[in-house]
Amino acid sequence: MYGIIGSAVLVGLGLVQLVKRKDLKTFDGQSITIKPKEKGFINYLIGGIIFGLGWALAGACPGPMYALVGSGFISILVLIFGALLGTFVYGLLKSKLPH
Repeated sequence: MYGIIGSAVLVGLGLVQLVKRKDLKTFDGQSITIKPKEKGFINYLIGGIIFGLGWALAGACPGPMYALVGSGFISILVLIFGALLGTFVYGLLKSKLPH
């Protein structure tokens, strides 16, 4: 599992560096700009802890939750509802949260 995640991180890093150094353009010819993020640690730490706790409490990876419903695990609908509710609440509070 860590090999898949690690390879995704490496590919992402490589592609972002390629876009930045080669000044690549979109299919429409517009320049691709990547806004620099402010340096921070606490925001990512808190967000990672919340995400990890939700994942651990659910006992299921967020990706295949819909496949689990299709496999007959109807109780996963509670998790999907919670994930959607959490996303909705984040959207409401986004302007008040530190980013």
